[in-house]
This record gives sequence, structure tokens and C-alpha cells, in this order.
Amino acid sequence: MQGWFNILKSINVIHYINKLKDKNHVIIPLDAEKAFDKIQHPFMIKS
Repeated sequence: MQGWFNILKSINVIHYINKLKDKNHVIIPLDAEKAFDKIQHPFMIKS
């Protein structure tokens, strides 16, 4: 069920970005769990 929610949310974001006049946007897909495990946590705290 969570997968479908994420897909629908992504589609809504893409539609919203396409409606904007300023077309300087980037969507970067990532797996948040893997990304969080691989970055250095002290770096995140400083940011």
C-alpha cells in the first residue's frame, strides 16, 4: 500500500512542477533509508 501512495505522490509532484512557469526544477529519486545509512551523521547535524 505504501508503494502506491509514493507513486501517486510522485505523479502529483511531477504534474505540479510541469504547471509552473519557471522550468528550472530537478527531481532526484532516492531510497531514503539507504541514503541515510550511507551518509555521515555528523555532517547532517552540522548542515
